[in-house]
Amino acid sequence: MGGNIQNLSMRTSFVSNMIMMSKTKTLIIVTHPHISESAMNKKWVEELLKFPEKYTVHQLYEAYPNEKIDVLAEQRLVEQHDKIIFQFPYYWFNCPSLLKKWFDEVLTHGWAYGSKSGYRMKGKKQHWLYPWG
Repeated sequence: MGGNIQNLSMRTSFVSNMIMMSKTKTLIIVTHPHISESAMNKKWVEELLKFPEKYTVHQLYEAYPNEKIDVLAEQRLVEQHDKIIFQFPYYWFNCPSLLKKWFDEVLTHGWAYGSKSGYRMKGKKQHWLYPWG
């Protein structure tokens, strides 16, 4: 048990250090349907919330409990950040359904891609954090 806590602490420290190297504020999109039951994801969010000047922590299941995404608000949020981290549990070889819906509805043709979109995702650094187990 002690080893698991130490490993969690080391991984949390690694993630925090990786993110802190950035100079601009980073958008962290957290998509965990049961975050209160997840030791690792919950700990990451708790640590990130200690640095509001560096990170915008956006929890999709908290923001959209009915899963009706405000697409324009989400697109504006993405436009305000140069770095985006998608944090979610990895299960069944995929991401949670709300994150898949977010990708489908927010990253649309004509906004995120397409010759007349302005390529609003162009140049944004993206990272994916998905713990297993």
